[in-house]
Amino acid sequence: MVIGKKDFEKVQQQYVSLATLEYDDVEKFRQVILDDSNIRYYALSTIFAYAGLRLSEALSLHTDDVDLITREITVRDGKGDKSRIVYMSEKVKIALQSWFKERNNKDIDADYLFPSNRKRRLDRTVVNTAFQRYSKQIGKNITPHVLRHFFCSNAINKGMSIHEVANQAGHFQYPHNFIVYESNKN
Repeated sequence: MVIGKKDFEKVQQQYVSLATLEYDDVEKFRQVILDDSNIRYYALSTIFAYAGLRLSEALSLHTDDVDLITREITVRDGKGDKSRIVYMSEKVKIALQSWFKERNNKDIDADYLFPSNRKRRLDRTVVNTAFQRYSKQIGKNITPHVLRHFFCSNAINKGMSIHEVANQAGHFQYPHNFIVYESNKN
């Protein structure tokens, strides 16, 4: 009997991807950005680390998607074209208040919350390049996605349930009473 590649089935094991960053690393990174007086990147890094947004979601935000009074961020263009409400912590609220003040002081009048210099949607490569520059200063590779992983791990460690973290981060979940049946391949 000969066994070929078609005789194998790929089995994917479920695992939790733990953050590679510690709280102190995240705070050092945010402080480096703040020391550079870059309030826009400070607000973005805070949104990734303490609200769990994806880079594309944060860059798609409009100013009216943020409600500082109710502490809600409306993500309209989430993965899979799904919308959700994200609740902001005090750190996120303070960072966004600072960014709104900065926008006001610089007379930035654009629909996007984080616009480019041409008042269009900020490009993801510009953000990634800036994050690489700031990362080198603290000797860690910190990207928006790594900060998002930090959010998930940190939120679970602080007592949020996996379901709460998944909803905040925009991960699809099956309802509790939804049963998935697999058919046998014969």
